Amino acid sequence: MTFMPSPSSVRLFVTSLGNEFMVDIASLLADGFQAAGVQAEVLLDGRPSLSGDAVLQIIVAPHEYFPLFLVPAVSAGEAARLAATSYVLNVEQPGGQWFEVAHRYAAMSRGVFDISAEGALELRRRGLRAQHVPLGYGRTLEGPQIAHAERPIDVLFLGHNSPRRDQLLAEIADMLSDRDFRMVLSDVSAPRLASTPGYEAGTSRARLFASAKIVLNIHSADRRYFETHRALYAFANRCLLITETSRGTAPLVNGRHFVMGPPPALGQLCRQYLGDIPALRDIAEAGYELARHELSAVGAARRILAAAVHDFTAGAVDQNEAPVDGQSRRIFVDRLSRSRSFRGAGGEDWTIESNPADARPHDSAVSVVVTLHNYSQYVATCLGSVMRSQPVPGGFEIVVVDDASTDASVDCVRRLMAEAVTPIRLVRKHSNTGPADSRNIGIRLSRASRIFILDADNWIYPQCLPMLIAALGGSVAAVYGVIRRFDDETGESLGLLSALAWDVPRLVAGPYIDAMAMFERDALQAVGCYSTELIEHGWFGWEDYDLWLKLAGAGRECRHVPRVLSAYRVHPSAMLRRTESTSANTAAYFHQKFKPLVELHLGLDAYFGFPAARPGPDIEPPDDPQVAGLKQRCHDLENELAAVYASKSWRVAAPLRALYRLISGRS
Repeated sequence: MTFMPSPSSVRLFVTSLGNEFMVDIASLLADGFQAAGVQAEVLLDGRPSLSGDAVLQIIVAPHEYFPLFLVPAVSAGEAARLAATSYVLNVEQPGGQWFEVAHRYAAMSRGVFDISAEGALELRRRGLRAQHVPLGYGRTLEGPQIAHAERPIDVLFLGHNSPRRDQLLAEIADMLSDRDFRMVLSDVSAPRLASTPGYEAGTSRARLFASAKIVLNIHSADRRYFETHRALYAFANRCLLITETSRGTAPLVNGRHFVMGPPPALGQLCRQYLGDIPALRDIAEAGYELARHELSAVGAARRILAAAVHDFTAGAVDQNEAPVDGQSRRIFVDRLSRSRSFRGAGGEDWTIESNPADARPHDSAVSVVVTLHNYSQYVATCLGSVMRSQPVPGGFEIVVVDDASTDASVDCVRRLMAEAVTPIRLVRKHSNTGPADSRNIGIRLSRASRIFILDADNWIYPQCLPMLIAALGGSVAAVYGVIRRFDDETGESLGLLSALAWDVPRLVAGPYIDAMAMFERDALQAVGCYSTELIEHGWFGWEDYDLWLKLAGAGRECRHVPRVLSAYRVHPSAMLRRTESTSANTAAYFHQKFKPLVELHLGLDAYFGFPAARPGPDIEPPDDPQVAGLKQRCHDLENELAAVYASKSWRVAAPLRALYRLISGRS
């Protein structure tokens, strides 16, 4: 089933019988579609059309729309037919009863958009076509601008009550008894309408947020998901958001855009920032700017449009979030095949944009190739780190290869290009074919004889490029430095990558060198650049290890620079998490592909990251790839946990955790 090439308009359906803020969500998306150039309207208590006109139909909050409005009004058969012509937008989190209701009706629909990454993943696990679409900022969320020092409300909590919230709010209220701590609580037992006592809606809600210095966020239950809707209101009104520890806060950085801590610390955090209004204002303004530029509603709308245009098949699999399964791999294999055929016939399935600095004549000694796919929250930091690089003899250029992003990534790059004095080209691919193909295009379109590879969610230190170029020369094909791993939410160091010297037997035993490295262009071309066939055997993420193995197999010399030169961001959508699940299959393929290397290095304890099946010339991959993959996954998780337990934040927070367990009576 294929959707229209591009919808002429969008209709968002929501019921007036449900919670009023579902209308807010629908209105935000409608504004995003309008900004993206597509007409959109919100229909209260309307019904989708059964006809095949070129209209994108989205049912907002299916757990309310169907049982409260549609099912009582039509037959079960007609409700199913109407669902089949529409997409749904789920707003409920996994683990709750309303998520199960939403799943029941989502299973009847064309596909699901979910405001939560965890929700989208759970729906995909259940076999549904689901796309994560985070909520975005819109001007309709903003109330009147009031200077922080003049805002009458010190701390605001607005939401429904629950036993857990009641307990924690009572404790915080005691600590803030001398402050204006405003609690606007509503009853969750019935839908919250604009007329519901204790519930603020529309412009009244926006004015309330605009009158508060701090907005407090506390989870209603033990599930630690981030309440995005409340956070967006806080950011839009330049409030300081102080939240209980949450998952899924990226691209927000704790301490820079908002403040996060365990429940026992929330009251003290409020007092701290109320006593330092300049610090409160700086963080609140940073949160506002990030939301306005990188968490916009237009980005969410574009993501929905891109998924719907291809009906969740040819174009909507997100390499950063997709489940690793045969269907997802086939989608990418088919795309790559079509791209190769098109390019083989002389076509170019990309467009190029240049900034003023790139339009002027220039020669560069290094081309920094940055691959980008749906990393709008990180790409500015990445490119900024390159532009702040220490001078390189001969200079450098940046080639950003956008792998058909559906978020605001391209807009972020364009803003940086307009102001940059560094030559930058933006290569916009027409289809999402993965990092290996994107890097190959970047290498093809770069103009320097030396190539530095960088992913858009990582960054480099100022001395990186000059130190690597100084080490590259003679017969050396590639050089790499030490990489610092860091936690995305806290910024805390989690260990090192690429820390060991070039050693071919060690490389054959298992991957230990990352993609962030500098290569001689001729050396890359001699081994065929990055391998794109790996997707047939596993998932993305193995292409850098494969390249190092190809260089080793060709007898090329590579060199290590024992200095920390770059940083690797560990975050929930990092591709490594999906790569690990297919590692056994890829290792088995490497046993065939790199058999000459294996035969040159017999007797190793491991090959390609797995224990050797048996020593000798007939080394084979593990007998049971699934079991071996599970063992490897357990080993990786043990390492991740060890890094967390050894981290500074874990040790510092230990007394707070103990206090919380004592207060809550938990063992």
